Amino acid sequence: MNTAPAGDRAQSGEVYVTVADSGAAFPAVIEDKRWNGFTRPRFSRAAAEAVVSWLSDCHGAIAAAFDGEVVAITETAAGRAERIGPGADGRYPIGAGAWEWELTTPAADVAAAEQALLAGADRLAPEAGEVLVKINATGDDPGFPAQVDPVSGWSRSGTPRFRPDVAVVVVAWLNACGRQYPGATVAYWEDSTIMLLDPLAAIQDGYVPTQVMREADGRYAIGANFEWEHAEG
Repeated sequence: MNTAPAGDRAQSGEVYVTVADSGAAFPAVIEDKRWNGFTRPRFSRAAAEAVVSWLSDCHGAIAAAFDGEVVAITETAAGRAERIGPGADGRYPIGAGAWEWELTTPAADVAAAEQALLAGADRLAPEAGEVLVKINATGDDPGFPAQVDPVSGWSRSGTPRFRPDVAVVVVAWLNACGRQYPGATVAYWEDSTIMLLDPLAAIQDGYVPTQVMREADGRYAIGANFEWEHAEG
């Protein structure tokens, strides 16, 4: 998991990107076409300033600064310098088609809160009309109470629909699995919407995280293509 600069959250149409193992995440719009499997981001002025600050603080081999409306970047080791101005949309394609930008999630600092949620997962009890479901990815996965329609979606038990207090635990569990098994689907919240990110699919042209929106009754249908199965109570 990565951290986004304080106060710099993704806006409508934006996702989070990172350079592998950098520990920093930035909101950006991305091109549908990938470059060698990596995203090609375009940053708003505010996000571009955060990228420039990160480059200046964390990469001794790269010098970056704003020169008026232009980002000036010098890669000392490569002997390369470039000036990046805003495009017609006012965004800056910093490292697009040259750096290994990947899709990521924000907020590494929520890990402790997620662990607290998971610690109480065994106390989640089904309400009327619910059953316990699990994915059985680790062998000791918790069961999550959900409403299930067996004819909806591709899944062993249909697409489970979770009430909000259970959905937050499901998200926490997905992220815990993602930390343990790189490449597993992870998730994050954008206001009241859950964003599901499949790192393995993210290298494909046109891929963006899946939005799971709150339904009319407040529930979330999470993981239509997960292999949910019934869990014993």
